[in-house]
Amino acid sequence: MAEISFFGAAGEVTGSNFLVTNGATRYLVDCGLFQGSSHAFDANMAGFKFEPADIQAVVITHAHLDHIGRLPKLVKDGYRGPIYATAATLELTELVLKDAYHVMTSRAHHDRMQRNEGLMYEEADLKRTLTLFKPISYHKPQPLEGDDSVTLYDAGHILGSSSVLLEAGGKKFVFSGDLGHYPNTLLPHSQPPPEADVIVTEGTYGGVEHEPKQDRTIVLREAIEWTIQNRGVLLIPAFSIERTQELLYLFHQMFAHQKLPRIPIYLDGPLAIEALEVFDRHQEMYAEQVKKDSDTGHEIFSFKSLALTPTVPESKAINEIPPPKVIIAGSGMMVGGRIVHHLKRYLPHDKTLLLVVGYQAEGTLGREIINGAKHIRVDRAEIPVRAKVQVIDAFSGHADNSELLDWLKGIKLAENGKVFIVHSDPNRASKFSENIKSIFPNTEIQPAGVGQSIQI
Repeated sequence: MAEISFFGAAGEVTGSNFLVTNGATRYLVDCGLFQGSSHAFDANMAGFKFEPADIQAVVITHAHLDHIGRLPKLVKDGYRGPIYATAATLELTELVLKDAYHVMTSRAHHDRMQRNEGLMYEEADLKRTLTLFKPISYHKPQPLEGDDSVTLYDAGHILGSSSVLLEAGGKKFVFSGDLGHYPNTLLPHSQPPPEADVIVTEGTYGGVEHEPKQDRTIVLREAIEWTIQNRGVLLIPAFSIERTQELLYLFHQMFAHQKLPRIPIYLDGPLAIEALEVFDRHQEMYAEQVKKDSDTGHEIFSFKSLALTPTVPESKAINEIPPPKVIIAGSGMMVGGRIVHHLKRYLPHDKTLLLVVGYQAEGTLGREIINGAKHIRVDRAEIPVRAKVQVIDAFSGHADNSELLDWLKGIKLAENGKVFIVHSDPNRASKFSENIKSIFPNTEIQPAGVGQSIQI
């Protein structure tokens, strides 16, 4: 008899970590970082609630830190098996993990900790992790132990993102991963696996509908026009993977069709700049319209007024450029990264527009700002918030309630099947479970509990 256990993203939206046990065989789906909450540091540093050396295989859904950030710790603690994902996910994961290691060690140095004291893992653990990567393609079953297998399906969230069909012990476990919000600018619609005995679905926006779909191009054009009219600064905190590339593609389209006057736009983030190369290598994953644009020979993430600033001196030089100007920088939730330096400089001015285009988790600086804080603390300094703050759902990378339900409708659930909700706060998960009953009226549906183990 198989068993599923939840060790992260249960009752919260970060720390994705799920274990499927089939006798002596164990498979892990995701190994993510806890982020934002007050207990995140302790949770990340704590030992796993299972023995990493006993895991036969790891499958990761996509390359965001809350799904991959503890992989090197897993290896440090004894894991030596394969790590499966799409090639694009693994390439992006390498970039994200290297960046995370740099951030971790920089913070340790800043806090005057002794070298490697209190670090989650060391560079040798990261390097060993990268040697375990095994790329697999969508729709092609990858054999595991015995008759077990794993098959990936496009989740439409970020480049290479996947939903997972894990067949173990004669049971079919489906993990949604993070599902994309449609229409996605760059990627095709998400694809549900065909059938399941158990569904583990994300519920980030379960029970919640996004605002009426706004044209992303109109949103950006209006923001640019406001910035030009006010001779101000447009700040866009953006996740380095997907959201940044989506913004660049839309700017490219607008400039190519002469819908926007020229204005300096700075991409201020080494990780986002490196990720552009991965996107260029995996154009087969683009939506059909984006493929057509790429086939014309255009560099779809480039335009004349764009400047890339990978180095610190180049980043600092942005301050010397008079407005109007646009700055795109990470991190997307405004927790660390170069966006923090720009917030310190530009939030006190009423001619700044902070355009929030991504989810802001509880406990993050981004959530504090969009909740209306008049002052924030950044690097021990109190900063007044006089900027105009605009939150735009049009760029959400997560499916809303209707889209999650549509994805679930595409799965044939076994008669005695079960549905578990993860990646959701308790209130949303409870509301979402009621909505799911309209699809699976006679099915056990419940929010997953942290540390919970269920026999299937």
